[in-house]
Amino acid sequence: MSSITMIWDVIWHPLTVLVPLTNQLGTGIYPVLFFLIFLESGMLIFSFIPGQSLLFMVGSIAANPHSELNIWWLVLMFTLAATAGSAVKYFTTRKWGDLQDKLIDRLPAEKVAQATAVFTRNQDQTLLIGRFIPFVGLFVPIIAGTTDMNWRQFRLFNLLGSFIWVVSCSAVGYFFGNTPFIQQNFTWLFIGLLAVPFLARQGWQYYRQTRSTTSRN
Repeated sequence: MSSITMIWDVIWHPLTVLVPLTNQLGTGIYPVLFFLIFLESGMLIFSFIPGQSLLFMVGSIAANPHSELNIWWLVLMFTLAATAGSAVKYFTTRKWGDLQDKLIDRLPAEKVAQATAVFTRNQDQTLLIGRFIPFVGLFVPIIAGTTDMNWRQFRLFNLLGSFIWVVSCSAVGYFFGNTPFIQQNFTWLFIGLLAVPFLARQGWQYYRQTRSTTSRN
């Protein structure tokens, strides 16, 4: 019965398990979280890691009065991880573009074309907010590496974009993580955050198809 209760708590009340778990791991949890965001930001093969959901979850854990996680250290660490990861994508594309091309060829051509079009329209703004745009955020550093964007320009806007992304997602979890609504519905919210990119992509695709059909008529 105890094991069933534990599984139930992990599924529907994860904070009651995650807070003591992170406390037990101590400072060892920081490098683990760093590399999760670094891998998600730096390598296409790890793009399945739910970066935004992870930031929200960790922010919620840090907001718990019993948690030993420091939100300021988390924001700094996640910003460095996201910035470094995107820089790896940028330099990898610059030096080994053929390798990235092979990975991109396995992805939907239409999605890659949309990401390229968004970046081409406004490079700086895309670097700032690209991580919030489904699918686009994965390719912004790669596209930047294939264009005439120099390292100095990329470095600045990559850092600012990573900071905005980390602060926004972590702050939502931190400032609302202690509210009864979040605590009671944390699992559903986490699943919702996982589903947002997929739903947004489908909605955007439906919108484009509808607009294209209307214009032809």
